[in-house]
Amino acid sequence: MDLLNQWILVGAGGHAKAIVEGIQAEGRPPSGYVDRHECSWLKGVTRFTDDATVAEKSPTIAMGLGGQTPKQLQHRLKLLQFYLEREASAPPIIHPTAIVSASANLSSGTIVLAGAIIQPGTHIGTGVIVNTAAIVEHDCRVGPGSHIGPGAVVLGGALIGDCSMIGAKSVILSGAKIASGAIIKAGDIYRNSTQ
Repeated sequence: MDLLNQWILVGAGGHAKAIVEGIQAEGRPPSGYVDRHECSWLKGVTRFTDDATVAEKSPTIAMGLGGQTPKQLQHRLKLLQFYLEREASAPPIIHPTAIVSASANLSSGTIVLAGAIIQPGTHIGTGVIVNTAAIVEHDCRVGPGSHIGPGAVVLGGALIGDCSMIGAKSVILSGAKIASGAIIKAGDIYRNSTQ
């Protein structure tokens, strides 16, 4: 299978289902997926087991691999960078029900899921997940590899460090600075974090 200009899903677990739904809504089903295990919900889609073999063929990829801890998020970001260094492309994926300001900057590998909102002047780093119904308000900076959990709210001007996990329904207050590798627990309200 010639993978040049083909869309390949990297990781095919539960997180990947939401990504595939968003892309299929735009009429772009995956041509293949990379996973060690056969995936029953991707019937008829070619499975690959070796990232290196796929990466060297310069496909368009979407990171179906999720992550909830800094270690998992670092691994996910490293894998995305592995693909990008081998000239794969990873354009931002935006679910059709998400709202993204025209002045927001989304980097390679960004995933914006259903109902999420990204406001003006925001910069979203490489490989960030903005999960279901999360809100990132104006002028925020979200570092590479971070995960903004379902229903989380990041208020104006906040800075989120690299590979941080912002838990579901948590609130990051305006101007807060969240350290790289931080874990913000679900439902918590944070002004600053040095974790």
